[in-house]
Amino acid sequence: MPAGPRSPSAPAPLLCIGHRGASARAPENTLASFEAAIGDGADGLEFDVRLTRDGVPIVLHDATVDRTTSGRGIVAALDLARIRRLDAGSWFAPRFRGERVPTLAETLDLARGRCGVNIELKSETGDAARLARAVAGVIAGARFRGWMVISSFSRPALFAARAAMPRAALGWLASRSARGLRAGHVALGLWSFHPHLRLATRRRLRLARDLRLRVLVWPVNDWRAARRLAAAGVDGLMTDDPAGLRAGIESAS
Repeated sequence: MPAGPRSPSAPAPLLCIGHRGASARAPENTLASFEAAIGDGADGLEFDVRLTRDGVPIVLHDATVDRTTSGRGIVAALDLARIRRLDAGSWFAPRFRGERVPTLAETLDLARGRCGVNIELKSETGDAARLARAVAGVIAGARFRGWMVISSFSRPALFAARAAMPRAALGWLASRSARGLRAGHVALGLWSFHPHLRLATRRRLRLARDLRLRVLVWPVNDWRAARRLAAAGVDGLMTDDPAGLRAGIESAS
């Protein structure tokens, strides 16, 4: 693995991470959303990466382009050139008309030296190894400066990421259960655990601490939950509204 991914060093006591950018006020997973999150003081960006038919890592959450663009179709069946012609902003608000689906390379270029990144690998079609190799190639050429975590719900994707990026900081995503976390840590050498808010219980947080894993919780859009999690010692919060969450926490202090 060429030099690039390194174990992150947290830039703040509690990381505030823009979930798909500042997705409460700009179209998710677009450069506009990422710029908004950085402008709001986010310590990092969380975003999803998939492969186009021609093997380019792009930033899009769903397996299809239907929900967040003007087009229709499965991402894995569409070439980059076709996806780039789609409008990825006007579904959210007219003023975002013309926003495009960004590539991973463009997103890393935007964030470089400004904040960290949490890259979630989306692999549902048996393309885990191909996706991990493509992402590794982009990262190697990005000269990225800042902390970086590669995360996924997909266990094959995490194993593929470890093979393609031996020094990467890996994050174990969970939405329903933390089952397998200990064994996964032994096998993969994880850096972090990323539970859904409903999974962030004392027992699971204690397990993560016992394993010496950082904990990044998602999605956290309520300052009361944020304060509770901060008191419990989590390392980061992924939020749709970085500015709003910070303001809520500060006003309650």
